[in-house]
Amino acid sequence: MRDTEAKELADRLDEEADDLERRSDELEDRTKDVAREWAQKRSDPKVPGAPPEDDDDEDGDDKDDADEGDGWDDPDEDEDDDEYE
Repeated sequence: MRDTEAKELADRLDEEADDLERRSDELEDRTKDVAREWAQKRSDPKVPGAPPEDDDDEDGDDKDDADEGDGWDDPDEDEDDDEYE
């Protein structure tokens, strides 16, 4: 690889990294905005489908007591690894 090709590749990769960082920052901002909006809706009893936060949670965690699982079922996780052997 010539020096000019290597420099062009490095420049393209730097631009791509900058673009990904910018998009990541935008996504983070949007996520924070949505979280604030949801919290605001949950505090308004007039908003249907937005249950108020459970303030009487004694253990201090934000997790619903009815949901004692790990919180997420990974669809890629095989329950039976022997299935494909």
